Amino acid sequence: MTLAHTPLPGLTQEHTDALEDAMKDFVSSRDLPLYQMMAFHLGWVDQQGEPEVSPPQDRSFGQLVLSTTIALGGKAEDAIPYAVAIELARNFMLVHEDVQNANTQRGDRPTIWWSWGPAQAINTGDGMHALARMAIFDQMERESPASDAKLVSEALRTLDEAVLQVCEGDFLEISYQERANVTIPQILEVASKQGRLLGASARLGGLAACVYDSKLPALEEFGSTIGKALILASDHHALWAANDSERSEAERGRLQSKTKSVSVAHAVENTDPSTRRQIGELFMKRVLDPADVSQVVELLAKTDSREFSAKLISDLLDEGHRHLESSGVSTEFSESVSDWIAEKVSIE
Repeated sequence: MTLAHTPLPGLTQEHTDALEDAMKDFVSSRDLPLYQMMAFHLGWVDQQGEPEVSPPQDRSFGQLVLSTTIALGGKAEDAIPYAVAIELARNFMLVHEDVQNANTQRGDRPTIWWSWGPAQAINTGDGMHALARMAIFDQMERESPASDAKLVSEALRTLDEAVLQVCEGDFLEISYQERANVTIPQILEVASKQGRLLGASARLGGLAACVYDSKLPALEEFGSTIGKALILASDHHALWAANDSERSEAERGRLQSKTKSVSVAHAVENTDPSTRRQIGELFMKRVLDPADVSQVVELLAKTDSREFSAKLISDLLDEGHRHLESSGVSTEFSESVSDWIAEKVSIE
């Protein structure tokens, strides 16, 4: 689940176009089919490298950088290098996730590994990660207070720490796939680490606005808390979708690979021994097919696990709002962003 394709509050079409153009320029400036594969994943060309008009791609991570910078009194153009960096980092993770979960489709197009094989997909993802780090240094080419070496160095550290946290979360998540009994705190630790990239987005927005004080931790906690809620909401939606056709390919991939959710952990901890045993037997299978998922949902319906998951996500959204309020942005901006996120992160 993403924050959808509509721009964040405070952003105009000019802002979102500037981000997209900057990403295109940064990737297409290099002449090798490797970069055409990146451009294909990002929605700009077809599999032959020819320009193609595709539905708008989600750029919520980069947009959060821009939106936060503007809200703190900075200039959107100073945030562009960091917005490009965070989007490339986000998409390198998606390319690798598609390989890990055997997703054949990402949005409206085939995944890189399905089109060119897993080896090239891993290589392409690694390349996007390297480009993300290089994009940070574009800030130093600008004549702006935001190009201060100390701020740029902090921006690179912010990106690298967030990527490492996500890798740690992925490691834990994968290690839990073959276990039937995974606790709620373990699930929350995974989501907390995986949500850190959105925290980096908000922190980078602050750095682009030349904020280098106590506001930064509040911004980072806002983004990370919302990122954590997004991870949980995605798994909530995947599990409790009315039918399999309502699930995205990525959501199906997570279910098939036996990714554990808060709902499952809560049910295992709170149901009767017979139901707990049946859940355990299902998760001992190599993969879960749609019939298995339906059976898991039926077993979980015997508990209040769905309600527990929904309440937890709602509480995280409220917590994120409190962090944003304490970050120094205006009340109007804080409320508009929180309302926008709550509307997009639907868990019904």
